[in-house]
Formats: sequence, C-alpha cells, structure tokens
Amino acid sequence: MDLATLKTKSCGSQCQEATVALDKAARRMGLEINQAKTKYMLCGTKKKYVENVFKVKHMTFDRVNSFVYLGTLITTDNNTSAEINNRIALAITSYFGLVNILKAKNINRKYTVIIYKTLIKPVLMYGAETWVLSKADELRLGVFERKNIKKNLWTYL
Repeated sequence: MDLATLKTKSCGSQCQEATVALDKAARRMGLEINQAKTKYMLCGTKKKYVENVFKVKHMTFDRVNSFVYLGTLITTDNNTSAEINNRIALAITSYFGLVNILKAKNINRKYTVIIYKTLIKPVLMYGAETWVLSKADELRLGVFERKNIKKNLWTYL
C-alpha cells in the first residue's frame, strides 16, 4: 500500500495522522506495517533539515534519497537522468543476455529485429512517456541505439 502526503511546508502532524490511520486500517484486516520495508522520502527543492527517522507511536521509519517504485527509479530531486542511466544499464544487461541469439548466423535478421523490439527496446523505454529529456539524455539514448543495436540490425530497423 502506498501513502503519499503533499503539503507546501512540512508533513508534521498530517503525516503522523495518515500513518496512524493506515496502521489502524491494516490492523482491522489482520495486517501489520513492516517497519524494515517501510521508508519515507522528502521530495522537492526546498528541504529543511529533517531527521533521518520518522517516528509514529511504536513505529520508526528511515529516510531514503531514492527508491524503485513499479520499476522506475524515483529520486528526491526528481532527476530523470538517473532513471535514464538505470534504464540504459538494464537494456545493456538484456542485450548482452541475448547477444548470442542476436549474432547467431543461423537466425534470420528479421527475427533478431523482432527480438530487439520485443525484449530489449521495452526495457530501455519503460516509463519514457514521463521523462523530461535533456540533450545529454538524448545523446546517451542515441549512443546506446547506435553502439549496441544498429551495428547488428542496421538494414532492418
């Protein structure tokens, strides 16, 4: 279950009330909040000093600067470059996992294009509709395409 609290100044009592309400609702259903897995993160550009832990009743939560949510890297400063670097690394891993198949002489090139479009490209572009691309990000994505993919599939893409 995800809990997000938005407020212009500070979370304070609103966060504590929301956490207590979540804990009560979970306990009514026989569930408990796992303190080891539950973390909190402050987002935005104006962050005052905040303790590294958030305490509510008997529960203590640690603060993090980034986390992966539904496969997407979220950072405190909403830096999409970090997510793009993560996506490129995952796509490179996928590519090298399939490199023997992509470079096989007995497989028709049109099938390697299909493999690329269905197994590598989605890994690279997952969540791309939410990215705000800088020129450097565009360049990194282009380098990945040219270096790792187009040398093998140039005539079919």
